[in-house]
Amino acid sequence: MFRLLETAVRVEPLQGEGLTNVLHLVTLADGRKAVLRQPKVARDLPKFVVPGAPEVLAHNGRGDVLVEYVEGRTLADALPVPAEVWHSIGLAFRRIHRVGLLHNDVNLHNIIVGGGKATLIDWDNPGQGNPLDELAAFEEHLYLHGTELPQAFWTGYGHQPDPELLRAHRIAGCIGWLASDDWRRWEHDRALSPEQLARVRNWRRLLARWLAGQFRTAWLQSDRLAAEVAVLQHRQRPEDRHEHRRPQHGQ
Repeated sequence: MFRLLETAVRVEPLQGEGLTNVLHLVTLADGRKAVLRQPKVARDLPKFVVPGAPEVLAHNGRGDVLVEYVEGRTLADALPVPAEVWHSIGLAFRRIHRVGLLHNDVNLHNIIVGGGKATLIDWDNPGQGNPLDELAAFEEHLYLHGTELPQAFWTGYGHQPDPELLRAHRIAGCIGWLASDDWRRWEHDRALSPEQLARVRNWRRLLARWLAGQFRTAWLQSDRLAAEVAVLQHRQRPEDRHEHRRPQHGQ
């Protein structure tokens, strides 16, 4: 596949999420470690180098890539993590957003923490866009793992967006993901283990539950707003307005 692999002294399956890639850990003759990532569906690789991303050692037209191995643990495996780790994760996001790029796949398995720093890996689909979309997606994945963004992340990121605006982007992203083809592909992917399949099914349930909760909250808020408007318009409490209603049927 790659000439560099001819120097490998060891190739072994790499434990990881593996929802879209087959992963192997490669030890080269010079002692370096690399990750061989082979996409289950062929795709093009990015045509530019991302600052701070692991070095790409070799790649081909199918989308197979041999990339520098990053020591550490995925954020998914490392949770819960201290404030200094969250600060470093926020700083990693800040670096890429500051140059106008998005990672576009910021799940917790694509963040390696260790040695006092955080590294974003698996740069298969970087691009330009609104950073709020990426931050909202990250919030969403944290929710699926039972946690949320702490203040230390925003300190590292440099600023905290308007929470309501971020929530609006998260709702839009959640609808888009639930309507995507990801779930059908995973259901028909025979390479997924029963544990992985159960995990993605649970993700779908959690996303639907969260989204329903957002709409329920919005409905309650609109109902309260209507009551407040009635008070302002009529200068009376909504519960007192029955005195001025016309008789209902049967009265």
